[in-house]
Amino acid sequence: MRFWRRFGHKFPFTFVAFAVASFTAQGALAEASDELVQKLMAQVAELTARLDAVEQSDAERKVKKQTYTAPTATQVVQTKPFWTDDLKLKGDFRYRHEAFDIENRRDRHRQRMRARVQLTGKVSETVTAGFGLATGGSDPISKNQSFDDGSSSKGVVVDLAYINWKAPVEGMNVRAGKFKNPLLRAGGNSLIWDGDLNPEGVGVTYQKGNLFTNAIASWVDESSSDDDSFLIGGQFGAGFNVGDESDLIAGFGYYNFVDSRGEPAFFDGDSAGNQLNADGEYVSAFELVEGFVEYNLKLGDAKLTLFADYVQNLGADDYDQGYALGGKIKTGKWQTGYTYQDLEADAVLGTFSDSDFIGGGTDGKGHILTAGYAISKVICLRGTLFFNKRNVDFGSEEDFKRLMLDISFKY
Repeated sequence: MRFWRRFGHKFPFTFVAFAVASFTAQGALAEASDELVQKLMAQVAELTARLDAVEQSDAERKVKKQTYTAPTATQVVQTKPFWTDDLKLKGDFRYRHEAFDIENRRDRHRQRMRARVQLTGKVSETVTAGFGLATGGSDPISKNQSFDDGSSSKGVVVDLAYINWKAPVEGMNVRAGKFKNPLLRAGGNSLIWDGDLNPEGVGVTYQKGNLFTNAIASWVDESSSDDDSFLIGGQFGAGFNVGDESDLIAGFGYYNFVDSRGEPAFFDGDSAGNQLNADGEYVSAFELVEGFVEYNLKLGDAKLTLFADYVQNLGADDYDQGYALGGKIKTGKWQTGYTYQDLEADAVLGTFSDSDFIGGGTDGKGHILTAGYAISKVICLRGTLFFNKRNVDFGSEEDFKRLMLDISFKY
């Protein structure tokens, strides 16, 4: 039976071939042409070959059913959920060496780091959400962590948590939560706002043609037993092309820290250079007006930026002015810059001002020199040197020198 199952289906065709050959030999088909006989023999051979192929295919399928071989890594097609297409991850890490030379104090050196990571996702065609973590503590203008305390573990805080809505009005964006500062800083200077400040509340940016408006409503201090202190303000300005290779940005700003006079220092009881009374409360209100200008010029492969920023506090009776003048030039992988800054004690809210100049806060003046080199698009070296005088208006005036050497990595 096994023999018949394997070969029996071929017998009809074998018999036909045998009969044709017999009749040909005996002359029974003498009247048939040789051509017809050849055609019949060819058809029989073709049918036999097809049956052999079918039988081989059946045998291979039976073997595959009995044996399983795991696919290789290249055979596995990996897919990801569709929602991850709308997520973006980015971050940076900075390692810093600092050296201090402060009058009548011992020299000081320290190592610091700053690490930040941010995840953004597209909620809809008009809404984006963002969330970011950073090293550091509760300081609103610094995410640096010093290497000390016996290699103790370092803190990680919520640095960003916001939504951004692209409003139906063309050119308008609305942010809510804890977000990057929407206010323009001419030349990137930190006279009023430190670069690490991420305000909390609502921010709006709007641009139409050459004109732009930036507005902010930020909660500064909430109290269950007293009036809340908050910031309301904004900027209005314009940008112009003043030549084939140059442009000019100019504008003014108004910022009112409502219910600030007579309130305790906003962060950790630190005056940050502002005048406090005997109870540790602000002597002045903070109602700032600002005027700024930035000029950019292309010089071949180089770009030159010049800027000026002026601020006055209408809520202070004295020591109410500050300004910054400077410039920077970028050519190839190199960038250098210079700023001269003079900031009187109550010209701005010290809690939000530059955390590096004069050691942070207000009541100081002096020079800031910078130089940087881009090793690649994601790795950069930078050095900053401060020659300042602090406690100029109050306290004991002293020379303040600071050197910062950074290496930064972006991803």
